[in-house]
Amino acid sequence: MKKYAIFTAILLMVFGAVVIAGCDNVSEQRTSYVIDAVLDTENMTLTADMDVHYVNESDAELDSLYFHLYPNAYREGARFTPVATSDMAEAYPHGVNYGGIAIGSVTVNGEDCSWEIGGEDENILMITGLEVLPGGELDVGVDFTLAIPETRNRFGHYDGKINLGNWYPIAAVREDGAWRTDPYTTYGDPFYSDTADYDVTITVPSGWEVAGTGSVTASMNGDDMTYVFNADGVRDFALCTSADYTCTEGTAGDVTVRFYGTAPQAESGLSVACDAVETFSELYGEYPYDTLSVVMTPFIEGGMEYPSLVMISDSLGADMTKEAIIHETAHQWWYAAVGSDQINEPWLDEGLTEYSTTLFYEKNPEYGVDIADRIADAMQSYVLFEDVYSDTPDIGVMDRPLGEYSTSTEYAFHAYVKGELMFDSLRHILGDDAFFGALREYYKNYSGSNADAACLIAEFEESSGMNLESFFKSWLSGAAGIN
Repeated sequence: MKKYAIFTAILLMVFGAVVIAGCDNVSEQRTSYVIDAVLDTENMTLTADMDVHYVNESDAELDSLYFHLYPNAYREGARFTPVATSDMAEAYPHGVNYGGIAIGSVTVNGEDCSWEIGGEDENILMITGLEVLPGGELDVGVDFTLAIPETRNRFGHYDGKINLGNWYPIAAVREDGAWRTDPYTTYGDPFYSDTADYDVTITVPSGWEVAGTGSVTASMNGDDMTYVFNADGVRDFALCTSADYTCTEGTAGDVTVRFYGTAPQAESGLSVACDAVETFSELYGEYPYDTLSVVMTPFIEGGMEYPSLVMISDSLGADMTKEAIIHETAHQWWYAAVGSDQINEPWLDEGLTEYSTTLFYEKNPEYGVDIADRIADAMQSYVLFEDVYSDTPDIGVMDRPLGEYSTSTEYAFHAYVKGELMFDSLRHILGDDAFFGALREYYKNYSGSNADAACLIAEFEESSGMNLESFFKSWLSGAAGIN
């Protein structure tokens, strides 16, 4: 995700230790989700039956299974809210409105089981009393109901459009012998998940268009429309729907690109998305999915990435709309295909994605963006940022989790701006052959799994034959100033 308001602030300001861990391998078996949902657009609720065939990919026996309940961050009384106090008016133009998720029943292998809602902020569905051996499997059934809040966010409705991002119970990542139960954070993208296969059916009123992750078929069902989505090997599943959408299709090689928005937006937006798919496929490796859906929707942020679907704020100007499409499309490589811990290493996908946006302009000069000027502006704005916030603890330290950022400005300058500058500096040190060779190997080796900083650094060292530990530590720890 990218908060483009921060980069407006950058322009105004100008005139904006490495953790070593094991690198995952792609599993031959995957968990799968089958979800059957009905959307009530009058009451803004969604009811769903979900069946999860869970595969224990760890090397230990499991006695429990945890699922994230991200919609509960939108409930009244949540400790960790999805919107900062300073952004409330923009996110809730008609006043604060609450939502959430209610779990109706839970079964394991068709039988009743022990479960409760827990976590730091009622954000985890905890199923206990299990015995799942390494490589073992079980079937979990969950019935749930969503109350969709009126808000301009990745989960919410506004102005006749509904965003369903991070909307269903999703299995937590098992790491170092424990479940990752990180709560929501106001800044950044507090999501971390493994890949799975999805079959999702959603029924909506006739005349409503639905965009979603993966391939889709649609059919009439009386007065309703039923959409069936299939997506294999994705780490998340998102939907957007409205009666006001017009869907325009194009192609980028073998990829079907769909643009959902108004007719005046379609020609330009579709062209940018196709160019981005082709450019990043040439730079890093083939686009990982069969489709890409770009959806113009009410959204307080500039954009939000999901596998094969990106949300783009409909309040952006023409130039920033193009930039948002490019940036979120790059996330299909860095986050969607190559997963990472966006909570503890947010720079890993955001910094690389932001630099990928610069690379897009370099490879497509017809867009009229001078990359030397772009990097110089980023450098100047970051130096000014560090100067203005010099008394802030940990200023310049990129190697820290989302919860340690106190403002969206601080988060953006570290994860995006400094991240982009780091990768640009590394490219000049290594040269293009080693730099792009490493990124292609990183993409090839970790698509479908979760990588971390150590994985990426190892690829750069292998490609270049250089020891880069000091380089990355200096940038990530803030020990080496940019001034």
